[in-house]
Amino acid sequence: MSFREKIHWVAFISLSLSFGWFFLSYPWSIVNTPAGIVATAGMLVPVTIAIIGSMSVAAAALAIRTPKEAHLKEDEREKTIHLKGTHMAYYPLILGVWANLFAIFYHISPAGRLNLLIATAVIAELVRVGAQLYYYRRGY
Repeated sequence: MSFREKIHWVAFISLSLSFGWFFLSYPWSIVNTPAGIVATAGMLVPVTIAIIGSMSVAAAALAIRTPKEAHLKEDEREKTIHLKGTHMAYYPLILGVWANLFAIFYHISPAGRLNLLIATAVIAELVRVGAQLYYYRRGY
């Protein structure tokens, strides 16, 4: 497994766990109140710290363990994998934008729209990283 593929695995797992915790433990009973936005903002702090911390520790540990791989430039295969993953993330991102537009028209609460916006970004990122992992495993 290459250095970049390992980093993608760490990103996929940390995003899944952090935002899984976020959406499962969010107090959905207050989503229609002004406290819903405060709860979202407050819960994003530990999520952000967890993702940055896990990615930093993993990148440092992997770079120390295999310094030559960490400094290799991206080859054509990896560039293609990156482009294909980004292309795959476009579709859930556009669907999420439309869902957010409909949420505005259907008078969903600000906290509800904020959570939908966060979910859109997270799903698009998980699709991007997941597709890249798939292409790494497939051997493109």
